[in-house]
Amino acid sequence: METLQVRVYNVLFGDAILISIPDQNPNGEIETRHVLIDVGNVLSKTKGGLDDVFKPVIKNILEVLDGQPLDLYIMTHEHLDHVQGLPYGEEKIYLGSDDELRQKLQTRHAWLTASAREGYYEDHPDAKKRKLELMRIYAEIDSYIRVRSASREPILEAIKALWMNNNPRKTADCVKYLRSIGENTSYVYRGFDSLNQSPFHEAKIEIWAPEENTAEYYGRFRPAFRALGVTRLSEGGRGKQSVIEPIPPQGVDAGAFYNLVNSRKEIFESLLAIDKAANNTSVVFSLEWRGYRLLFTGDAEERSWKTMDKYGVLKPVHFLKVSHHGSHNGTPEPELLDKILPLERPDEKPRYAIVATWKGTYQNVPDEETLSLICDRCDKLYYAQKENGEMRNLGDYVDIKFEAEGQEVPS
Repeated sequence: METLQVRVYNVLFGDAILISIPDQNPNGEIETRHVLIDVGNVLSKTKGGLDDVFKPVIKNILEVLDGQPLDLYIMTHEHLDHVQGLPYGEEKIYLGSDDELRQKLQTRHAWLTASAREGYYEDHPDAKKRKLELMRIYAEIDSYIRVRSASREPILEAIKALWMNNNPRKTADCVKYLRSIGENTSYVYRGFDSLNQSPFHEAKIEIWAPEENTAEYYGRFRPAFRALGVTRLSEGGRGKQSVIEPIPPQGVDAGAFYNLVNSRKEIFESLLAIDKAANNTSVVFSLEWRGYRLLFTGDAEERSWKTMDKYGVLKPVHFLKVSHHGSHNGTPEPELLDKILPLERPDEKPRYAIVATWKGTYQNVPDEETLSLICDRCDKLYYAQKENGEMRNLGDYVDIKFEAEGQEVPS
């Protein structure tokens, strides 16, 4: 019996997923197709990021391919915790070797999120205007942090993590490499002709997000949480927080103290807006194979989920890659979650979910209430970084397998 396998690697705080799919060609022969999603982690060396992880991950990917081409690479969105792994492997692991990593992978097709295309923003002036505004804000924050760091003023870890992960220059270098990784490169969005642009005969991929015009995802968003002061969960909803304002220490001028607090709040909330815009451009796709539907979500946040619902693409699934590393804003509210993981199951097949996260990288990520909500709807919730409470080694993985049944997937 053929088995589809989803392999999720422990890359600390980041994503790296390899899917192996038995695919029957028109002659009735089974050919195993391989799909690689992302590969990256945050730049922080202390919480969720470590370059050493990429060597064992890339080594294992090449072992699985065993000299055969990678059929499809998918870059979900432009964040370093999703894109920096393969460029790092090219520059640091295979530098000076006989074959470049690109030659070893022999990638047939590469799909990148729509906004990663060169010239994209010239074709979408409304998105360009909003993107430029956020980049201007980022440049101001970047200058502020660098000046404060040079003077050895402490920078809040939550601010530092967002600042590093959204670095546009480092991200652009990685995306430039990934544009050239495949023989055929496409920039995908809801409505993209994935049937005629994929390497499969039997398996089916359907793009649920993003929208082609990313202006859909820019706007004034209420911050998901605040980094300053003492925070507590509010009684009103999952993952939402109220803030208890900090009190000036004795002997410190209150006016100067609150000016500092307010400036840090503005910086943090601005970085969150930049972060949200990129997350919501994530490629979200379903993979249908012999009666199963698997959903891969990148870091899609609430705005993207609401847009997917608006266009009626949400359907029941048997597997969920938990979005945004288990953050509460990466999983839709229960009324939308019920459309992909309904409490009343449409069939008897097992349902699984997996989260790739590293506690402490960002405040309140993962959100335990969110994971509990998902766990209640699945037979098992896997963690890429641990098993039965024990931490996996760097580059180790968890395999989730689906046995062929030949049934229709629920609509």
